[in-house]
Amino acid sequence: MQSPFLTRPLSVVLDFVRFLAAFLVVVGHSVQLQLYTGPYPFSGRLQHYCVIVFFVLSGLVIATSVTARPSSLARYTIARVSRILPVAVPALLFAALSAYLLAGDAHVRIDNSPDDPLLFAERILPPLVFLSAWPGMPAPVWNPPYWSLCYEVWYYAIFALAFFLRGWARVAAVSLACLLAGPTLLLLFPVWLMGVALTAMTSAQRLPLRLAPLVLAGCGFAAWGLFQIDMTVLNPLAARIWPGPLKWSNWVLSDLVMGTIMACAVVALRPLAARLEAPILRTRGVAHALAGFSFTLYLFHWPLIQLLRSHGIEAGRSPLVWAGLLVLVCGLCALLSRTTEGMTPHLRRWMERRFQRAVAGAKVQAAIV
Repeated sequence: MQSPFLTRPLSVVLDFVRFLAAFLVVVGHSVQLQLYTGPYPFSGRLQHYCVIVFFVLSGLVIATSVTARPSSLARYTIARVSRILPVAVPALLFAALSAYLLAGDAHVRIDNSPDDPLLFAERILPPLVFLSAWPGMPAPVWNPPYWSLCYEVWYYAIFALAFFLRGWARVAAVSLACLLAGPTLLLLFPVWLMGVALTAMTSAQRLPLRLAPLVLAGCGFAAWGLFQIDMTVLNPLAARIWPGPLKWSNWVLSDLVMGTIMACAVVALRPLAARLEAPILRTRGVAHALAGFSFTLYLFHWPLIQLLRSHGIEAGRSPLVWAGLLVLVCGLCALLSRTTEGMTPHLRRWMERRFQRAVAGAKVQAAIV
């Protein structure tokens, strides 16, 4: 039997990567929102490419979860729903509550909430059903980063239908799901599938240890090269090629390149993690704790930053104050995660019990008939 691509030490390393990517999103957005206005070496591409890192890791983890152990469409659905809803719904409600009730009097320079609170339903309902990333749909109040979750949810669904169904049912269900997702969302699906592909490619497990540092260095050089042409060449090219509005997929060509770079980097990390297995596993607790609130950090940081700024709390050009505010946002998200991500196991057990009762009831009913 083929060993899984996602080994224990690699999983620990990728937990650190997941937290680091979420933290860098916070860093980038804190500059974009002008929480900090001092020297900063990166542009808006930093936080965007961190989302592409999430996509590749998401595809890898999801594919591993259904191939490493027996699963079913029902169990998969329960796992995904119990993971997403305890964070997504509170994040949307918290952002709206912050924008309309908790915000201070200070002017917020970047604000995508409507002036009229009566438009609340327009801003909250599409995100609740993960449709706000569609072209023409409004973004959620005080939470533009939510777009990537809308993308991922559709990828989860399409992958599950393709993996668990068979025959014409699979063809029909996948086709319908792709139609509902829409072509714009599907443009980034190949990035997510790069993570899935790592679990099926035996060649991805055969990179010699001596070549791994060279591959990692090559990934760094490729990323630097991408930074030279993404905004000036690839993004304008994508806009010219695609016939309609791209919305959140307007970096599609750059994202495909970054997804490939990230997938190659993960391939290179695998033998290095195996070589350093013992010390890496000793950091497992720290990695698990950090990754354990990264989802909350990603979905709550924007409204928290906006809330701080609305009360006049900003770093200005001070790196020390900026660092302190970043620590504050991370700490608040870590506390919030106890009532968001911390609820996932409880919701999952409750859903599993309900499912088992439904199955048992169906069997009894079938026996009676």
